[in-house]
Amino acid sequence: MKNRSTSPLWRYWAPPVIWTLAIMVLSGELGAGPHTYSMFNWVLSLIVTLPSQTVGVLHTYFRKSLHVMCYGFLSVLWFRALMASRPRRLWGNFWLALGLCLAVALIDEGHQYFLTSRTGNLGDVGLDMSGAVIFTLITALFLKSRSPAPAATRPPDS
Repeated sequence: MKNRSTSPLWRYWAPPVIWTLAIMVLSGELGAGPHTYSMFNWVLSLIVTLPSQTVGVLHTYFRKSLHVMCYGFLSVLWFRALMASRPRRLWGNFWLALGLCLAVALIDEGHQYFLTSRTGNLGDVGLDMSGAVIFTLITALFLKSRSPAPAATRPPDS
C-alpha cells in the first residue's frame, strides 16, 4: 500500500469534490421531499406497515439525520485532502475543512431557496455544521492521538 507521500494528491482531492457535487445535485429537484418520501415509504413498507402520518414523521427525521451524516462525511473528506497536502497543520486543516463545509451548506440552502419544490433553511445549515464539527473533531482527535509526541528538548548544560 502506498503511503501519503507517494500517492497522487488527486486521490485525496477527488472524493470531497465528487461528494460536494453529489450534494449539489441532490440540492435540486432530485432531493425534494416527495421524491425521497416515495423511496423511503417503499423501503419502509418492505419491513413494516405504518400509518402514513407516522411514515411522514419518520421521513422528516430521516432527512434531517442525512444532513448530519452527509456533511459530517464531507467535512472528513475535505479534512483528509487538506491533511494530505499540509500534514503538519492539523488544527488549521480542521478549521479550513469546516469552512469549506459551511460554504457548501450555504450554497446548498441558497440554491434551495430559489426552487419552488424546496425551501432554504438556516436550521439545515446548523444541522450540516453539527455533523461536520462532530465528525471532523473525532477524526482530528484520533489523528492527534496517533501522532508521535514531540521529542522533549533537553535544557542546555551550564
